[in-house]
Amino acid sequence: MRADRDVIIIGAGLAGLMLAERLALSSQRQLRVEVFEQAPSLTTARRSWSWYEAGRPRTAFDKTWTRWEMSAANLAVARPFADGRYGLLRGEALAGRALQAIETSPSVRLRLSASVSAIRSAPGGAVVETSQGELSARMVIDTRPGGAELLDRARWVRTGIRAEVRTGSACFDQDTATLVHRLRREDGALTFETVLPLAADHAIIEAVRIARSGDERRPAFDRAVERITGGVAADIGIRMRSASPLGLSDRWPVSARAVRIAASRGAGLALAGATGRDAQRGQVWAVQAFDALERGRALPGLPAQPLLARLSSYLLFRRLAARPSRLIAMAERSPGDSIVRLVGGTASLADAAPLLWVNR
Repeated sequence: MRADRDVIIIGAGLAGLMLAERLALSSQRQLRVEVFEQAPSLTTARRSWSWYEAGRPRTAFDKTWTRWEMSAANLAVARPFADGRYGLLRGEALAGRALQAIETSPSVRLRLSASVSAIRSAPGGAVVETSQGELSARMVIDTRPGGAELLDRARWVRTGIRAEVRTGSACFDQDTATLVHRLRREDGALTFETVLPLAADHAIIEAVRIARSGDERRPAFDRAVERITGGVAADIGIRMRSASPLGLSDRWPVSARAVRIAASRGAGLALAGATGRDAQRGQVWAVQAFDALERGRALPGLPAQPLLARLSSYLLFRRLAARPSRLIAMAERSPGDSIVRLVGGTASLADAAPLLWVNR
């Protein structure tokens, strides 16, 4: 079979767009690429990602902060960012650049309003069935969210609502990122907020709720904003919702030899809807995937989260659920990025072990 295309990318999220951009700008090997997106248009202004990164901040950051703060019950701790910055990257900068490269490329095509109904193996590759017809390719890269069905298998489920909030007066400390604001128990779940200030009267606020399996209720976002702003009238922008299973393995099945799941957890919310460091992971994966396609190699697979790391995270959540004030001891004696990865569901054994020692 002679394939219609070299590569088909399903989904024009962060992971899909960044890979398509690299392929469009490639001068070494012109691969024939088709990108399918079920949405009728790409509303790039609605996309934003944030992550914590050790070392010097990247130039892509729109804003950096000098310190982070956490609080639980009536206790609080604040520390400077000694080895990194927590930055917010607005998605339209990346998406707009990628779309421009795709539009001017003769070898990469973006199809909107194209939903994918099936992918099946075929000699020499795979066939993708879409609402706009069938198309064959040597390689299919699926970047769509694929983790919703795993929520019931997770011991803990993290749900969140994030939005841009503007107030008429100065409510936010521009130098401080509040990564965990008043961790507390509500109806058997752990709840908290994050506040990432862009200006004295402008911030990104996320309300987070971590509950046991089967409890996937959304956090009370409006009440969280009222608490943080002290009741000052606020203009709330577009809300972004997320849900991710915590404590699951990152190893995902591959349906066919010519089909690859797109990226690591967190890349453009590509898999389980995981949050945190999305843009950074999306960039890293796009570079690795592009390199593999250029050289005719297999795409990078998903790293497996060690079983001990998953069990350690589970134990930590149980301890925090019993006494949220333990977070203060963790924040005082452990790196801030370890806690960020813990509440995002991506903690490694190296992250979890020191936190367990603090809470022994």
